[in-house]
Amino acid sequence: MQRKKYIFHALMLLLLLPAFSCRKNFIPDASEDDKLVILSEATAGDLVRIPIGRTIRAGAGNLLQFEKVNDATVVLTEEHGGKWLLKADKSPQFENNPTSVFTVKHYFKPGGNYTLEVSHPVLGAARANTIIPAPVNIEKLDTSSNVHQLKPVLQVKLKLVDLAETQELYVIEALKQVLKVRTTFSYKGTKYDMATEVAQTLYAQVKSEPGVKLVKDTVAQQKFLRLDLYTNDKNIDNIRFDNPDNPYRRIFLTDSHFENNKYELNFGIDKTYFTTDSTELKGRVLLQIKSVSRELYRYLVTYEKYKTDFGSVPANELISPVGNIQSGLGVFGGSSQIEKRYYFDEL
Repeated sequence: MQRKKYIFHALMLLLLLPAFSCRKNFIPDASEDDKLVILSEATAGDLVRIPIGRTIRAGAGNLLQFEKVNDATVVLTEEHGGKWLLKADKSPQFENNPTSVFTVKHYFKPGGNYTLEVSHPVLGAARANTIIPAPVNIEKLDTSSNVHQLKPVLQVKLKLVDLAETQELYVIEALKQVLKVRTTFSYKGTKYDMATEVAQTLYAQVKSEPGVKLVKDTVAQQKFLRLDLYTNDKNIDNIRFDNPDNPYRRIFLTDSHFENNKYELNFGIDKTYFTTDSTELKGRVLLQIKSVSRELYRYLVTYEKYKTDFGSVPANELISPVGNIQSGLGVFGGSSQIEKRYYFDEL
């Protein structure tokens, strides 16, 4: 479940860069220190992993860049629960991340109230709080093939069931995740990957021995492609800032239009990238139905509006997301989700 975090914070960093360089009233005063940047979606059931970076001035100071921060002290506290000191994860899977990833062997809980405190010897201290929403409840989810605006789509009919006592904020998104086909074999208790020369040489020598056989499986890669969504629903929040005929990157829905705590949402997922002949792009389609915290919902809605307005609104009028990081930038928001996986490529 960790994969979505890294596409999330990478996209948010891409947003912050033009925001800083475009909006005069958003660029920190030249006398200000650079800031800590936290971009984290804390999802129920996921291992605690918090991406943290810092802003760095370049040129005359109006252009900001981002870099990793490995010397921060990061503490996560759960209300009525524990308190953990997070450590920078320097494993190879995060080498190319734009930020450092701090982690601890603990999993976010639905309903958990978490406070994140980050201190740095130069950048000072930043703090944020979020509550993980209750699990998403789906009564029905049906799919079928359809056509929207002459494009083939996977039509989804979704019935959500809401909690009566609290306000729920929903975000719907679809991604294609790249999968790598791996071929292995085991010999004398050791597994060998046929992508290596050592394994290929050994297999040629032992392939006739009893029990030695090639096994294929798929390995999920941290490579994603966002898929466009289409809907004619008049109650989604997207129509407040976007043309309903346009494709959406995410669909935003509050429970204010639910009847008897239920709501049926119909939407289509663009099938353009469902299948490919390229081994580099083969993968699976992920449909994610999320209930998110207020601060994360607000941040993502503003992000979508920024992307919609970019190029059509004067740069100094673009609205940049305001997160919940005290004395820093970004967002620390909670979510619960149901993820459906669909396989269309021949792997």
